[in-house]
Amino acid sequence: MSCVARLRIDDWSVTVSLSVAEKIQALHGNVTVPRTAVIGARAVPDGMAEVQGIRTGTGLPGVIVVGTARDGDSVTFAVCHGRAPAVVLDLAGQPYDRIVVTVANPGEIVSGLP
Repeated sequence: MSCVARLRIDDWSVTVSLSVAEKIQALHGNVTVPRTAVIGARAVPDGMAEVQGIRTGTGLPGVIVVGTARDGDSVTFAVCHGRAPAVVLDLAGQPYDRIVVTVANPGEIVSGLP
């Protein structure tokens, strides 16, 4: 069993699959959005730098951010381990405006999305 979130993408949906520990840390279960809700995707060198605002879940600066962050009218769901490369997904018509997830291969994931 993995202890790190996985970003699963198919023709219809994008799912952030959380480990059991991450579900506890985030106070949340897996997050799934329709693929059509993804209006932008980009790779960033530091996922934690993308997460701003008041957070619900677990956060230790520079170590981990898992959960929801609210910054003004923007709501982000984040699963970031260390200051590592991440994928940022911009969403439309969903409870979250963005999803930020640290992954080993952000460029590869982004190339398969809009």
